Amino acid sequence: MGVRDRLGRSLFVACAVGLAWGIRGDYGHVIGAMYPGAILGLAWVFVAGSPALLPRMPVIAALTAAGIGAGGQMSYGILHGYAQADTLPNYSYGLATLFLQGGCWGTFGCALAGLLAERRPMRTGDWIGLLTSVFIGGGVGVTVLGGLIGFHINPPRNDIAVAFLGAALGQFTWLVGSGRAVGLRGAVYGFIGFGLGMAGGRLLANATVSLDAWGYTVNHWNVMELTCGFVGGGVFTYGMLGAGRLDPAGEPNEFRTPAVLGALFVLGVIPLWHRLTRVSDKVPGWVTTLRDLGYPDPDGLSATILRGTDAVCAVAGIGALMWALILVRGWRWPAWFPTIVLSAVMLVFQNLTALYFWRPARSGYLNTQTGFWVLFAFVLAYPVFVRPRPLPDAAPERPFRWGRLALGTIAVLAVFVALAAVTNGDRTMRTANTRWPLWSWNEGPFPGRAKGQ
Repeated sequence: MGVRDRLGRSLFVACAVGLAWGIRGDYGHVIGAMYPGAILGLAWVFVAGSPALLPRMPVIAALTAAGIGAGGQMSYGILHGYAQADTLPNYSYGLATLFLQGGCWGTFGCALAGLLAERRPMRTGDWIGLLTSVFIGGGVGVTVLGGLIGFHINPPRNDIAVAFLGAALGQFTWLVGSGRAVGLRGAVYGFIGFGLGMAGGRLLANATVSLDAWGYTVNHWNVMELTCGFVGGGVFTYGMLGAGRLDPAGEPNEFRTPAVLGALFVLGVIPLWHRLTRVSDKVPGWVTTLRDLGYPDPDGLSATILRGTDAVCAVAGIGALMWALILVRGWRWPAWFPTIVLSAVMLVFQNLTALYFWRPARSGYLNTQTGFWVLFAFVLAYPVFVRPRPLPDAAPERPFRWGRLALGTIAVLAVFVALAAVTNGDRTMRTANTRWPLWSWNEGPFPGRAKGQ
């Protein structure tokens, strides 16, 4: 595989996951993160080019959805506040902890994807060993850092992120000890990709705050979210292309029933779950917004929009049933199908709930939701114009250069810290938090500064 081909495949996944992570910000928590997790699994299997991996796509997508979705339990808002501060100790700590938390968000789902690409299948004892290591690691992390040392990552918020970091270390330990090279590769690239995506996304978001000096504004949270998904998906895919080659003579029916269930969950349940848990409480806000925008019947229009979300979920359900039927029958199907369907469904779903089609354009406002459509256009165009070719399952794997990867990651983080000295300032301090001293932007001027500065 040439570099150009590798970059193209990685860019496809980067755009798909970047779009999904940007949309995730509207819904949050576990269910919100399941969508980009599922898209990561779907898009990666499509570009991986392994015919033997294709029947496992629904199972991989369901597992990546669960693994990345679990990260929605972590509290990370104050960490972004630290990274917005303009003092070296605070933004260094903020960027470092965002790297660790972003890494914890991505590593579990990416490890599961790698494990299903192993030639040596996972048995019941393997799964028990992995889960035990994860839970023990999480418990040790909380006990040591919170209980014995008494350090809290972002007071007064919870320390669940510490448990996730300990669990990630437990996962790495098990993967190394069990000789699961492809699973370990996925875990490492998932950690580094989403870690750098989270920290780099915050840095880029901080830089966009200065746009107001030129009369432009942008949702800096959306900038961070888009960047996190884009970098995380792209780095994981670039590192995993060519990693893991299933036996092409393996039993094709082995994953048929789990695949059917995975297809129903990924395309059918995830959008419906968003509708049932994340939409109804938005309706009163729709009514108020539409009334303020001058629409004559905001209540009726809000009801129509709500029915539109129901229709989108129905389309997703039909797509899930079609995919499940194809899998049951053993028919050939286009590998891009689920990625395109889920991306289109969730994009329209988000546009409806965000009132994108009813909000007029604002002068000087750079609407990131329009950027969602740009990303989707690439996701849609790639399989039409490029049609990535299958790769031989017998191809040798590329060597894993641990030292170079570690040094490169540290160097990139150092660059982020150096650039924060330029991007951060009075404007970012308007929404910042600091750890030294403990301070929040809504408490008035930063201690030690004159009022109004």
